[in-house]
Amino acid sequence: MEDVKFHITVKGVVIYQGEVLILKRVRPSTDGLGYWEMPGGGLEYGETPHEALIRELKEETGLDIEIIKPVYTFTAIRPHYQTVGIGFLAIPTNDKVVLSEEHTDYKFVHSDELKDLLDPQIYNDIILTLEEYHVVTKQKNQD
Repeated sequence: MEDVKFHITVKGVVIYQGEVLILKRVRPSTDGLGYWEMPGGGLEYGETPHEALIRELKEETGLDIEIIKPVYTFTAIRPHYQTVGIGFLAIPTNDKVVLSEEHTDYKFVHSDELKDLLDPQIYNDIILTLEEYHVVTKQKNQD
């Protein structure tokens, strides 16, 4: 197993006005996860995960973001490499999405719609994050 490689990636759970940003790939995932995904991508050499997420969101969506905190991790094991990922809760500082050539569409959707659009593996990764976001938002609104 000495020629096994690791790939580190970051994903953003980007919430704007209570809705989550999802992107539609040009082609379905090679992992069988379908068309819809969370924005993000791989780290470049020398980058921190925060820097990578800011760069990836800008490249894929044109959005500037404020990263709130890391919220989940994930891994995918393949024959010759393993992906390790970090998901972050993020808030956009602007709302004008401009897609890159990697995606054909985007949506801001309520959390209950995500189950129908995302692969269960992706949905299960982020659902606790969304529940936590809604609890914090509800508490803020009551204060």
